[in-house]
Amino acid sequence: METKQKNPAVDLEAETSELTHGKRSGVAQVPYEDCDSSYSWQHFSVICSVEIVDKVKTIAHNEGFSIRDVVEKFLGDGIARYEHKHGAVAHQQKDINDIL
Repeated sequence: METKQKNPAVDLEAETSELTHGKRSGVAQVPYEDCDSSYSWQHFSVICSVEIVDKVKTIAHNEGFSIRDVVEKFLGDGIARYEHKHGAVAHQQKDINDIL
């Protein structure tokens, strides 16, 4: 009988299922603008290929980091490369009178 090898990403998914599908804490979120910039978080959902998601989960599990830490590192590195090539990215608040 052939034995299937376990996929670490699937095991990780099972381990984190309770966290992602369980009850959310009663802690209120602080609006982004009101947060200290050194400790401000915002929920940010993305849709990726299953292959990328599996690899991120596996990297996080193998290296002992959270998925958020791995994704944030990859996004930060990508943004740094973009800014190196195109200049700093700055959030610009638009005035409705300039648009309409």
